Amino acid sequence: MVAVTTTPEHPAEPAPVAPGSTPTADGAELAVDEDVAQDVLQQAADALDDAAERELEPGEAEAMGALDTPHRLLLVHAHPDDETIATGATIAAAAAATGTAVTLVTCTRGERGEVLPGVLLDHPGMDVDEEALAELRVQELAAAAEALGLEDRRFLGADAAGPDGAPVRYRDSGMAWAPLPDAGGPAGEGGDGTSARAVPAPDAPEGALSLAPLDELAAHLVRVLHEVRPQVVITYEPGGGYGHPDHVRAHELVLRAVEMAADPAGAAPWSVARVLGHVADAEQLRAGLRDLRAAGLATIDPEGPLPSLAVPPEQVDVVVDAAAELPAKVAALRAHASQVELGTAPGARSLAMTNGLHQPLSGVESYRLLRGEPVRPEGGDPATDLFAGLA
Repeated sequence: MVAVTTTPEHPAEPAPVAPGSTPTADGAELAVDEDVAQDVLQQAADALDDAAERELEPGEAEAMGALDTPHRLLLVHAHPDDETIATGATIAAAAAATGTAVTLVTCTRGERGEVLPGVLLDHPGMDVDEEALAELRVQELAAAAEALGLEDRRFLGADAAGPDGAPVRYRDSGMAWAPLPDAGGPAGEGGDGTSARAVPAPDAPEGALSLAPLDELAAHLVRVLHEVRPQVVITYEPGGGYGHPDHVRAHELVLRAVEMAADPAGAAPWSVARVLGHVADAEQLRAGLRDLRAAGLATIDPEGPLPSLAVPPEQVDVVVDAAAELPAKVAALRAHASQVELGTAPGARSLAMTNGLHQPLSGVESYRLLRGEPVRPEGGDPATDLFAGLA
C-alpha cells in the first residue's frame, strides 16, 4: 500500500470590506446605506430616552437634572429684605461661584412691614395700604436679587393652588417692638430708651404665616427641596434673629420640611446634609455696636442684652468671609428702600430699620449648625465653607 501525501491549500485571505458594507457569514459583502445606519442608531437612542421618561416622574427628572450642579444652596426667609440684611454677601458669593446653584424662598410679601418715614412722604398711605406695600416690596426684592446675582427666587406656596384656584399666598403677620428681656424701661423701650425685640402683633391677619399650620407650610417647601435637592439650607436661628413671629415660623417650617422631605415613602426623597441658622458672634457684635455709638449713631446698648441671633463665639460654626461682595450687598440694601436705611457716619458702616437703631454692616456673615453634618471641628475654628466636608 502506497501512502499518498497531500498538502492542504491555505484558505484565501478575506477580501477587505469596503466602506459602507458589512460582511456576511460566507464572507460576501452586504451593502449598507450610511443614512439608514444613522437612522437606526438614532431610533435606538430615542427608545432609551423614552424608556427613561416612562420610568421617571416629571419631578424626579427635574431632581436628576439638579444633581448636575455640584453645590446647591437653598435659603428660606420670611420677608423681602431679610435675604439681604442677614445673608446678602453669602448669596452674592455663592451666586458668583462656579458650580453653585442658589435658590431663595421668601415666605411672605411683607405686606405689614413698617415703612421708613421718608418713603411715606413719597408714597402717602403706604403704611395702611397693604397691597400697595406688598407690590412695592416685591419690586424691591427683584431689584435686590439682581444686585446679588440671584436668579432663582420663589414665594412659598406660589406653585400650588388654593381653594379658590389662585396661587397660595401667606401674609406678613406683622409685629410690635418691645424691650429685650430684662432690659427694663416702659413697653416698647429698652432700659436706655431703645427697643430691639419684635413680638407678635395683636391683630395678625387671616392667612398670616405665623398662624398657618406647620405641616401645611412645610409641604410647600418639601416640593422645592425635592426639586432643588440642596445639600445646605440656610434660615433663622430658633429665636428668629430678633423675635419676629414670621422669622420664628420660617425656622420651624424649614426643620419640619427637611424632616418630611427625607421620608423614604415620599416621591423623590431627599436628605439635606446641613441646616444652618444665621447668627452673630456676640463679642464681635458688641464691639461693632460700640464703634457705631462712638460715631454718634443710635444702637441698642452694647453692654446690655442682645437679640437672639447673638451667640457665644464657640457656637458659631461657619463664617463666610464675603467682604469682596459687600458692594453687591450694599446695592441690594439700597434696593430695599422702604425698609432699610444705610448709616452715613464717616468710617462706620451700618444699617437701620424702622426703629432707627443701627447695626454693623459687613460682608462677613456667620452661621450656627441647626441640623445635620457637623462642620466645625471640636475645639477648632469655624469652617469658612458652607459645604465643608460634604461630597
